Amino acid sequence: MRKPRTLDSWREYNKVLALKNGENFLEPIDLNGSLEIALIYPNVYEVASASLSFHDLYARFNALPNVKCERFFFDRSFKKFYSIDSLKPLDEFRIWAFSIHFELDVLNIIDILRSYKVPVLSKKRNGFHPVIIIGGALTYFNNALLGLVGDVVHSGDLTDRFLAILRSLTGKESRQEIVEALNEDPHAVKGELFSPAISQKLSRSVFITNNSAFGPRFLIEIGRGCKRACKFCVAGHAFGKERFLPVEELKKSLDLLKGRIENVGLVAATVTDYPWLEEAITYLNERKFKVSVSSLRLDSLSEELLLLLRNSGQSQFTIAPEGGSQRIRNKFSKGITEDHIHTALEMGLVAGFKKVKLYYIYGAIFETGEDREGIVRHVHEARKMGYSQVIVSLNPLIPKPGTPFGKLPMQDMDKLRKIEFELRNWLNMKNVKADFESVKESVMQFSIANITGDDAIEFLENKSFTSERKKYLLDLAGRINSKRKEW
Repeated sequence: MRKPRTLDSWREYNKVLALKNGENFLEPIDLNGSLEIALIYPNVYEVASASLSFHDLYARFNALPNVKCERFFFDRSFKKFYSIDSLKPLDEFRIWAFSIHFELDVLNIIDILRSYKVPVLSKKRNGFHPVIIIGGALTYFNNALLGLVGDVVHSGDLTDRFLAILRSLTGKESRQEIVEALNEDPHAVKGELFSPAISQKLSRSVFITNNSAFGPRFLIEIGRGCKRACKFCVAGHAFGKERFLPVEELKKSLDLLKGRIENVGLVAATVTDYPWLEEAITYLNERKFKVSVSSLRLDSLSEELLLLLRNSGQSQFTIAPEGGSQRIRNKFSKGITEDHIHTALEMGLVAGFKKVKLYYIYGAIFETGEDREGIVRHVHEARKMGYSQVIVSLNPLIPKPGTPFGKLPMQDMDKLRKIEFELRNWLNMKNVKADFESVKESVMQFSIANITGDDAIEFLENKSFTSERKKYLLDLAGRINSKRKEW
């Protein structure tokens, strides 16, 4: 292993070392094997360490006797990218496996490749370059861009077949032999064709750390997929039929960790759809775990769940009306009424909450000012009911492939900024905080999610700097919109 040679490299090395030293492993990981894989999460450590996909891949890759998989993350200041596990630099690994879950992280993958002068386009690499594998949530619905970057793109969930191929490798194969073997996987992307794998295997934390986005919390996936099928959401249309962790398996996992963990995070597209939720709540209360949840469906809330969250020390709870008006919620196929929203707010107060967070999507091409006024009415209602603070999270609608809104145009960036300005003025009131997703970044997400063919090639081939790539994506959104019919 090469030691750092410059002051900047030492700073980078020591930053990774400090994060490594802050980790507390909950299960043993065998870091032996001749096939060395760099598992790269193309976002900052706080996000990487909170990703159950990152944990699951790390554990399942290293469970193979021939594989030694080490973890990496992205930091804009990094040049060498040192392993969290061994502190070896990235270029000492022959296989780089990226787990990508957010559109804008494509830009970070490109930056990592360029930092080691690895061609961004797979067709331009030779036998001396690392094998680039790409998987993750983005591979479920559009691989036009990823298919040009990855030597191997695995669409969907990790499968036993993919692991079997990895197990058959020794690490002595040539680059081409590794690529050919992995592309035998039936869920490997072939040109524009892909078939996402859907697995019954759910994930859980392998380690906990104070440096995670959620703090030292043991995360366990109790469900994947969603039956609700809201028209804007990929989870209900691309991630497969909903499947759940049996409650006895949940209890067993937590019993084995009793005394080692205090905080538990239940993860699912909609935690309130968990079939054994009442039994799980009783168990969690009896074991005195402090509990948080990834999402709450406001029309299926229970007082018991809200009390569990409040007694776990949470000062606020979050619900997602998504639309300010019934018309918009109907367009979204949200299945939420004004009565549902009012009842959820009442239940929060009964449970002892004085702060509430409300999620909304705005800027749909079919939205009107009257629809947005409903957002303000909900905020006024919450304040009038007695909430001491109302946080409003507002995100532009981003039409995604694979959803019923997949062919909609995205609202023009200038119009979105005007709407944001309007909403900011309306929500400028005491004890109300309005958080807006960046309009610029949202438009870039839209372009990456919907990019195709020649545009993808031009984006990867001709844009050398991050600023050029971002400008290209902003311009591309207009071209994509011009080809789409309005609602």
